Amino acid sequence: MLKNYLKVALRNIKNHIGLSLINVIGLATGIACSILIFIFVRFELSYDNYYENADNIYRVAVRASIGDTKIHQTYSSAITFLKLLEDFPEIETGVKFLNLENTPVSLGERTFYETNFFAVDSTFFNIFTIPLIQGTYNKVLTEPNTMVITESTAMKYFRNTDVIGKVLTADIPYGTDRVDFKITGVSEDMPDNSHFHYDLLVSSTSFPSLINNTGWTTNRFISYVVLKKSTSKAEVEEKLKEFTRKYMGEERFDAWVARGNYWEYFLQPVTDIHLNSDLNGEFEANGNDIYVTIFSAISIIILLIACINFMNLSTAKSSLRAKEVGLRKVVGSSRHSLMGQFLSESVLLSFISLTLAILIVELIMPWYRTLLGKQIDIHYFDNAFVIPSLILLGLLVGIVSGLYPAFILSSFKPVTVLKGRNRDSKGGVWIRNGLILFQFTISIFLIMGTITIYQQLKYFQNVKLGFDKEQVLVVRNPGSLGDNVTQFKQILKNQSGIEAVSGANTVPGRGFINWGFRAEGIEKNFTLNTCMCDYDFLKTLKMEMMDGRFFSKDFSTDSTTAILNAKALELIGWDDPIGKKISPGTGPQQFTVIGVIEDYHYESLHQKIRPMALFLSEGHYQYTEEYISIRLNTENVSEVLRNVETTFNRFAPNMPFEYSFLDQDYDNLYVNEKQTRKMFMIFSFLAIFIACLGLFGLASFVADRKTKEISIRKVLGASVPGLIGLLSFNFTKWVLISNLVAWPLGWFVMNKWLQNFAYRIDLTVWPFFISGLLALLIALLTVSYQTIKAATANPVDSLRYE
Repeated sequence: MLKNYLKVALRNIKNHIGLSLINVIGLATGIACSILIFIFVRFELSYDNYYENADNIYRVAVRASIGDTKIHQTYSSAITFLKLLEDFPEIETGVKFLNLENTPVSLGERTFYETNFFAVDSTFFNIFTIPLIQGTYNKVLTEPNTMVITESTAMKYFRNTDVIGKVLTADIPYGTDRVDFKITGVSEDMPDNSHFHYDLLVSSTSFPSLINNTGWTTNRFISYVVLKKSTSKAEVEEKLKEFTRKYMGEERFDAWVARGNYWEYFLQPVTDIHLNSDLNGEFEANGNDIYVTIFSAISIIILLIACINFMNLSTAKSSLRAKEVGLRKVVGSSRHSLMGQFLSESVLLSFISLTLAILIVELIMPWYRTLLGKQIDIHYFDNAFVIPSLILLGLLVGIVSGLYPAFILSSFKPVTVLKGRNRDSKGGVWIRNGLILFQFTISIFLIMGTITIYQQLKYFQNVKLGFDKEQVLVVRNPGSLGDNVTQFKQILKNQSGIEAVSGANTVPGRGFINWGFRAEGIEKNFTLNTCMCDYDFLKTLKMEMMDGRFFSKDFSTDSTTAILNAKALELIGWDDPIGKKISPGTGPQQFTVIGVIEDYHYESLHQKIRPMALFLSEGHYQYTEEYISIRLNTENVSEVLRNVETTFNRFAPNMPFEYSFLDQDYDNLYVNEKQTRKMFMIFSFLAIFIACLGLFGLASFVADRKTKEISIRKVLGASVPGLIGLLSFNFTKWVLISNLVAWPLGWFVMNKWLQNFAYRIDLTVWPFFISGLLALLIALLTVSYQTIKAATANPVDSLRYE
């Protein structure tokens, strides 16, 4: 029987090659889209779930309110971590990270600035079970001044992985001398689907003054704990409330809370961090579970659109096979056997489409990896679920696509169809039109989403940031210059093409240190983000003063002065801040406020501007300038860049010159949104392509069936434009109605998406109008060829034998 089904199926495909080709291309495109989105979604959901004890690993994070300042951060203190291990029998073990980002590491005369560089406890590999190529898990990081590097790092420095016992030298920021670290282990590279990546790890015991620090506010570490398997996260978090109260002092804590403050530790499952965390101190930019949900839905919807094409075309051409069905029933075929025949044809087309879809996926996979910036793959043969899943997908698509047409075709009555009286039922026409409505509703929604995301990103580019990020070169490793930083800056200021030069411990888009403060005449405590900068910071970034003045060499007292931003002034509540004093923490040092700077977006537009204080980098704290910003005023950027590098190499001949441009760094804060826009645009186009493919096939079929009707209308005087309009309207009216369904859906979803941003566009009617008009034009263009061809045909040709 199956052999017979296959023969008939192949014969039917051959007899209706045009419609079959449209079905195959539409299904293949839909399946390919679904596979590509599924790969992305599966990758996003797979973050950090490959550790042996992944379900029990948690990151310790903080949410707090001090006065009017809200804190959400990953950082906690060394003493916090120690006391957690002591006080909680529910905790099996733990590890803490100290970030050593931008540390120069040397091997002889070769030096690299390492970004993914951390000091960790010896328990690291017991928790994060990354395979070691060389070394023993329990021994690699137990001794001070020992190091583990990844396979790729070993190849970079030594060009092989046989490096146990060899030494790398690092200029650690928490010491005055260069430190030699002996390599005790080589690990595999961290997988892409990890919320953090390392290239070098050193033992935390190398920094006894830091890991033994008993200050509860010295929040430098990111800590992870492993809970025992029988332990409830909720129970531990409940006990954490008493933990904070115990060590802060119960009466003092209660009084502090009574004034509206709070400080809470909470646990983040390591497998949830990538999609559900956006705290201060994240290792890397995380994803977003909203995007995963949206693209999962798009994957299913695009596949449905492809299936709908199949259903529409199959039911539309049902009259072509009506006599075949009638004859089969007359000679004894049952309805079940007929349904089996038509479903087998559908499944056959589905598997042909699946094969083509896999070829499409493989062809565009390199480009897709570049788009996502991730090394994703399908893994056909090293994952036991992939091949069965693809087979199941082929069956499912074939059955879903073919079930309704099979039901319709097998229901024909022999007497009716053999007399030639079979016609489309009103119900069948309504169902087909309803399916067109669904297809274009989704297409319009996707166009609308693409336009809205584009507008939001355009808003990011054009919004007044409070500083000018264009034409600013950032030198990222001025620490290599040693004591020559000031001289380096002075030489650059005198070079052509350079307008201003400034040093600071941070720049917009980078992390900021948060300190607790007190203010003169104000009872409440509060926190401020801090920036340590030099005299030219304002000029270089083109920021503006709101009140008072900026730091100046003309005032010797500026070493103990501070500048607030407008949000800090609002937080403190001063009417006249100039001359008043603020004090960090509980220390005696006071800083006189000499100015108020206009608010500027030093973080991404996902967040509202937070209160900030600026201090002189060469003042009381003598902070290291970790970034040098150079404002250019020339179109010949490459020449200025060469001059800056030459000057840098004069003072640091054996050090790499690390640089970036501020506008690119700041725009990278929106990498998820850019990626989403590209994917929305691509899959919007493909959804419309699939819908139009079906519409083209349907228009071709309907135009063919209406040939005699059109000829008679022409004989009776109907004009060509009138006939084109008549034929087009039958299809495009459903596209117009689709707008009424898509617009409310688009408004709800995109409004929800925009709530992720503290600063965002307002939804207007234009994205809705443009998306609807664009879909209508595409639909008209799709059916225009067939309608014009039918309307301009010679009536003699179709009525000759009537």
